[in-house]
Amino acid sequence: MNALFHWGGLIKVHKMHKIPVDNLYIPSKLLTIIGALNWGFVGLLNFDLVAAIFGKKSLMSRLVYILVGLAGVFLIMKHKEKLAMKKQGEAKGERKYSGKQYSWSGIQ
Repeated sequence: MNALFHWGGLIKVHKMHKIPVDNLYIPSKLLTIIGALNWGFVGLLNFDLVAAIFGKKSLMSRLVYILVGLAGVFLIMKHKEKLAMKKQGEAKGERKYSGKQYSWSGIQ
């Protein structure tokens, strides 16, 4: 795997939470976070960070906006896929641990 995907232990966290990791998932999360921070700056301070870095109507700022939008769409599709897999697992009758199986007194 690329060194970028090992940065900050993101792969370990995603494996621990059983989130499918492919080549676009982590960069999509990072781009979505950048977009969220930019919108936060626009809402709070009326300051567009992307436009300040790359220019107001430059090709690079438009490219960043497009990539952030595509990353959001990708994450929505991954979330829907994860929900569908979860529903499919529930339909098969898989049991999940509810925390009530064991007690100190032995009475359930």
